[in-house]
Amino acid sequence: MQSYMFNNPQCPKTGPSRLQYILRVPRSPTIVHAKPWTSCHNKLSVSCTARTSWTTDDHLNTIGPSSGDYVLPSVWGDYFATYTPSDQEPKEWMEKRIIELKEEVKTMLDSTTNISELVNIVDTIQRLGISYHFVNEIDDALSQLHDIKFDNEDLQNVSLRFRLLRQHGFNASSDVFCKFIDSDGNFHEDLSKDAKGLLSLYNAGYLAFPGETILDEAISFARGHLQSMVNNLDSPLKREVLRALKTPLHRMVPRIEAMFFIEEYTEKETRNDTLLKLAKMDYNLVQRLHLEELKELTLWWKEQGMSESLTYTRDRVVENYFWALSEYFEPHYSRARIMLTKYYLFLLVLDDTYDVYGNYDGCRLLTDAIKRWDEKEIDCLPVCLRSFYQKFINTVNGFQDELKPSEKYRISYLIQETQRLADSYMQELEWHAKRQVPTFQERKKPAIDGNAGSIVVCGPLLGMGEEVTEEALQWLLSLPDVVMGSMEICRYTDDAVNYEREKAVGQGPTTIFSYMVEHNLRKDEAAVEFEHLTNQSWKKMNPALLRPTKVPRELLDRMLNYARMCTPEYLIGFTYSSKFKEIIGLLVLKPFSV
Repeated sequence: MQSYMFNNPQCPKTGPSRLQYILRVPRSPTIVHAKPWTSCHNKLSVSCTARTSWTTDDHLNTIGPSSGDYVLPSVWGDYFATYTPSDQEPKEWMEKRIIELKEEVKTMLDSTTNISELVNIVDTIQRLGISYHFVNEIDDALSQLHDIKFDNEDLQNVSLRFRLLRQHGFNASSDVFCKFIDSDGNFHEDLSKDAKGLLSLYNAGYLAFPGETILDEAISFARGHLQSMVNNLDSPLKREVLRALKTPLHRMVPRIEAMFFIEEYTEKETRNDTLLKLAKMDYNLVQRLHLEELKELTLWWKEQGMSESLTYTRDRVVENYFWALSEYFEPHYSRARIMLTKYYLFLLVLDDTYDVYGNYDGCRLLTDAIKRWDEKEIDCLPVCLRSFYQKFINTVNGFQDELKPSEKYRISYLIQETQRLADSYMQELEWHAKRQVPTFQERKKPAIDGNAGSIVVCGPLLGMGEEVTEEALQWLLSLPDVVMGSMEICRYTDDAVNYEREKAVGQGPTTIFSYMVEHNLRKDEAAVEFEHLTNQSWKKMNPALLRPTKVPRELLDRMLNYARMCTPEYLIGFTYSSKFKEIIGLLVLKPFSV
């Protein structure tokens, strides 16, 4: 196997404290014992402490005193266990009023004949976060838009129509932008003062397929002019532009976009008051449900006692719930959100066990126990991991009680992919123990293939409805582009933004580190390359969402929303949750005045 050996003092080319590329035969791992081992039923047991350092290399520092910075306490504590929302409108009245407003909006959609007006209504409904009420009506409207000729010469409307069609799986041609290109192949400079048109063009560009250079040029052209004019714009347009420059609309988490856009739409003189009323009331009503779920999960996780028994793990109940909420905020996915949050919480403990306090031999025992998935294995685990193991398998097995008979088959797939995930974690730890850095392609396999089935597919789909058939699940577990693209986006972004933290706690070797070594790059140079890889993965995902799809669109949207969650600020905030507190507080604690 090709690998990298660090800190080779005999290397005549680069000398000590450098990484050299060499060809070597793997040897037995050099195990670093954290504390003396004792026998346990002819197997090994270990006290629960951090790995001691085994290298002075600048990049591959292992766990030491700095690990305390990694295990920051929860910024929420038991807040949601006792939180009571302030007085709002009665729930029954709100539900009745929402039904009435929905009928008004359906009538509006059916009666609108002007194409540009219809496009703008659909976009507004979507950005306000109420499109889940009008799935069929929006699909019918966009089918009409796709089938008829659209002669509008306005950059804003052409870009908007293109974006909406592609977002909903219609194969709109990027040739519609050729009319805005001059004889030299550049976008017309007279477009440079049209802020709304530029913003629409910019957001449309992120629906690009591989090879669509016209959309790459559209992004570059629009971004440059938007950046130069943004300080001279008035709000709410200014806020929309600033948000898009940070995260383009196609990559925004829908619930977060709704939260910001409702506030901005309130300030628009051209607002539709029926849409605005419905959006605010629906947002507040759904927010109440989210708070109920958070209370249930906070109390449940406290009963598990993981934060007390395994003090090295991150306590991230609210943050894990936010991750699930970002995949599906809609009321009818309540069961799915709760089950996914519980599963992700145990995966976080598993991840921290391998990364932070994972002694090689102890983690090998844990890996073997997970692969056998049997409570009888508990006595052969390190004492500190026994409670975690038992509660983990009991929780996963217990999900069967919440599933219908026709849905129970999903548990076996979830267990299978969890076992695969544990294998991938163990592979990473083996590289760490061997003081070995794999090639980038070797490192990608456990980091991406080993994570995708459990984190992107089985976990999110576990608690969904009858649309998750076994055939659909099997196809998604074959890791098509929509799944692989989503996992790649997460991996590339996470490793780039969390490199310093992972280096400090001794998590090694990450994909970006392997890439740095293989291509002889500094971290900042590799980060640029990883941003390019991320964009390529987005372009791989976009055509994978086109109609006809092999599985229902509701399932593919979970893969899309997972990728949307993997922006730098959210991934950093997950670990350092104080940076995450404001956005979560706004989402779940701040209702709109109606």
